[in-house]
Amino acid sequence: MQKKSKVALWSGLTAVSAVLTAAAMVATFVVAPMYETTINVATNASTYRIIKGETEEDTNYFTSSFASDEERESYEDELCATVESEGAALLKNENAALPLASGAKVSLFARGSVDLMYGGTGSGAVDTSSAPTLKDALEAQGITVNQTLWDWYRSEDIASKYSRVTPDAISDALGANSQYGVNEAPWSEVESANASSFAEYGDAAIVVFSRSGGEGADLPSGDNGSGVEWTGDTNYLELSQEEKDLLAGLKALKDAGTFKSIVVLLNTSNALELDFLNPEICGVDYGIDSCLWIGDVGQTGANGVGMLLAGAVNPSGSLVDTFWYDNLANPAVTNFYSRPYSNNADYGFAADDKDNGNQGYYVVYQEGIYLGYRYAETRYEDYVMGTGNAGDFSYGTTVAYPFGYGDSYTTFGYSNFAVTEDADAFTINVTVTNTGSVAGKKTVQVYFQSPYTDYDKQNGIEKASVELCGFEKTAILEPGASENVTITVDKSELRTYDANGAKTYILDAGDYYFTVADGSHEAANNILAAKGYTPETTENRMDAAGDATLTYKYTNAALDTTTYATSEATGNAITNLFDDADPNKVSYSPGSVTWLSRSDWTATYPTGTFDFTMNDDLAAALANTHYDGSLADSVEMPTLGAEGDLTLASMIGAEYDDPQWESLLNQMTFDEMNLMITQGFHNTKAAASIGKTATKDENGPQGLTAALTGGASAMCYTSEDVMAATFNRDLINEVGRCIGEDCLAMGYSGLYGPGINMHRTAYSGRNFEYYSEDPFIAGEICASEVQGIQSMGVYVYLKHVALNDSESSRMGVNTWLNEQTAREIYLEVADKAVVDGGAWCTMSGFNRWGATWCGKYENLQTDYLRGELGMRGMSITDYSGGSHYMDSCDALIAGTEIWDSPTPLHTEILANYEDDAYIVTQMREATHKILYTVVNSNAMNGWSSADRLEVITPWWQLAAWTLCGVLAVLTVVCVVMLVKEIKKKKTMKAE
Repeated sequence: MQKKSKVALWSGLTAVSAVLTAAAMVATFVVAPMYETTINVATNASTYRIIKGETEEDTNYFTSSFASDEERESYEDELCATVESEGAALLKNENAALPLASGAKVSLFARGSVDLMYGGTGSGAVDTSSAPTLKDALEAQGITVNQTLWDWYRSEDIASKYSRVTPDAISDALGANSQYGVNEAPWSEVESANASSFAEYGDAAIVVFSRSGGEGADLPSGDNGSGVEWTGDTNYLELSQEEKDLLAGLKALKDAGTFKSIVVLLNTSNALELDFLNPEICGVDYGIDSCLWIGDVGQTGANGVGMLLAGAVNPSGSLVDTFWYDNLANPAVTNFYSRPYSNNADYGFAADDKDNGNQGYYVVYQEGIYLGYRYAETRYEDYVMGTGNAGDFSYGTTVAYPFGYGDSYTTFGYSNFAVTEDADAFTINVTVTNTGSVAGKKTVQVYFQSPYTDYDKQNGIEKASVELCGFEKTAILEPGASENVTITVDKSELRTYDANGAKTYILDAGDYYFTVADGSHEAANNILAAKGYTPETTENRMDAAGDATLTYKYTNAALDTTTYATSEATGNAITNLFDDADPNKVSYSPGSVTWLSRSDWTATYPTGTFDFTMNDDLAAALANTHYDGSLADSVEMPTLGAEGDLTLASMIGAEYDDPQWESLLNQMTFDEMNLMITQGFHNTKAAASIGKTATKDENGPQGLTAALTGGASAMCYTSEDVMAATFNRDLINEVGRCIGEDCLAMGYSGLYGPGINMHRTAYSGRNFEYYSEDPFIAGEICASEVQGIQSMGVYVYLKHVALNDSESSRMGVNTWLNEQTAREIYLEVADKAVVDGGAWCTMSGFNRWGATWCGKYENLQTDYLRGELGMRGMSITDYSGGSHYMDSCDALIAGTEIWDSPTPLHTEILANYEDDAYIVTQMREATHKILYTVVNSNAMNGWSSADRLEVITPWWQLAAWTLCGVLAVLTVVCVVMLVKEIKKKKTMKAE
């Protein structure tokens, strides 16, 4: 019997093996090199080995204070809970509903109760799969939770139908703004399935209202008058109908005696509209007894919430945002979302064009300095005094809870208020006494008011009626106990920026007021009282009597335009830097803007009716690249690849301007510099010529997280707003130190964080990553956190500098604002974090200042960050893998050092300039800053000047090459066997 031919079999095997070989080769030799950095980071693959030399040097430059990982992790579990317990703010507490009685039996309502917001989404996302639930936290305090109701909300059926909806992570599409959804379970279903269990667990109905935010998409506000489509059809931050029905149903049960009280937890970093807490505002009495804002709770913050509800800890947090009855009353909302230029089509500018940076989209900060409480309190004061054409402004129906507000289970009183002055500062002393019956801490807040003068009005300077300028937190005070609190306010806090007259910081002539107050509104009323105003003398426009005894007046005799015209950090002169982001000043203006002004509130209030128009000069300014090579021969070509035996470890302890740096840099090759600069995705590259190790950098606004790169993460702390709401520098410094400890333990030297953008409105997708609407509290808390992180040899990248305050069209959106606003609001956090906190590095925003991307804005990167603040380290881009508008030549010239990119896009661009001495010189200076940062970090642990580095091929590359070889051999074998079978078949046919 003739054997059957195997030609078909070997033909198939040959085809399969050939395809697999081709695919493997393309992946290995074409695709993999494009993403080599990403693969190395994700696989933790080493690209070098250290050859140790003989030395007696102590190379443990940064060491842990913990004896073990277990000790560190246990300590951090408690620390996160402490932050939450000190940051959560008690807004309402009637009928002594909180704290819960010992052994109370409660029912938890709303999907948020079983699915807490621990943090936001995107690059700052963290793994909280092992985090305690709210039920766990309450039971740990002896509170019993309704298991029937808990199981129902947690069931797969209910979770599949009624879980909150969020956009895809980092979608960066305008349409994503409208994809958020509350999706709460209908009350009818809740009641029908669980009503029989309520009475047994009726000591309290605890309702958790959660809202999500995340990178790449802002929250929808509904129609805000702007006329753009991506505000969504509904307002995500008002209660949904299902949530209102839930409250109404609980109120009916409370009235029937089933529940003794209703407690609401606000589990969000995006401030909900709080009309539902006030029957006179919303028209419905929902019977809510208590309300506690808890923000995003972090990994173990739920335990802190449990302690607060059970009374184991007394609330002492204070709000760091204004909570409105209607968020649209915030003047920033009207122009919050990006808008298209009216004639984009004429220039071919399209929506969501990330690679070219959304040239055709803009946002205008028309509200100027009047952000949050700076608007509400200032317009209120003008309304009370009958100035500024304030209109019929009703503070009581506009603001639900002011900035700085936070109630307690006890009461406190102030006495012995006194202020002393010296040449540089004011010292405020006050005695705080616990006048209640429960032990607790008290946040002491100091506000000031500067005069709004004729000079200000003539020169377009705006002044808020009150500004936070100091704070401290007491120790735990037992009932009847007192503590003397001292707060120092540097005189520089009183300065204001004059962009049109002196074009520098000034101190106005006139009367300045200081006050100690429980929040911004009490501060405004205290200062009004010091001026002689009362509710009676203002026909009740003033809504409460202030306490003039808690105020101090300081008079500055004459306008001072010189004292603050020089940087204390660098000694350089300070003058206008950002006029080309002001549409009223730049030559290629797309249109004019009337900034909101207290000189005439009604006439200048944002209406959203203006439209900007693209023009040829503006379009040219928006081009991806401007450098034309004309400076190529303006300097001598730096030395490259010189022989030498210096290593980076040789520079430990050396100053930046040490002459030996030149010799070290001479040893580096062009390719080494190019890779180090352009492929800095979560790392800085190794350089064999100088024995530089690769470093690992990672995300970390809430703590170290490798969510994007697939690595291990550490403790997720609360959202940054909860950190700020503690008003406790020492506590957040300890948080920073522990984040640094995590980095040290897990091999990271750099941290993408803290986040330092502003809560411009409640609708920013990344508010959880940022501290506050107020730059003072944000800057002070950030500086403390930075000091803690960097004490462990971890360099921070403050992100994102600056104006990346929204997600809509964030990649390149044209941001227009005036210089006073930029300096006093949006750059102030960086100022404090760098000057006071010593922050090493910054990450630039995706956005543009006017027409110029942050990373290639020399006035920002060089003149401001280095020239005024004295920043020592490097500036990295935000993710730049495919972004042509983040041009490497232009940005190097401007002062950007490193690209957060895993692809060779920018590497290939710079390779074209190898013979351009000017660009190579910029590369050398960028490399110098990178190396100076790294040599002062924990990356040098274990390194001595005697050690050497040898480049090796990473394991995954060897594995890929091996796979290609094996597949190629298999293909050859298959081809050989196929040929043999074909010959056999021909022979068989011939026979």
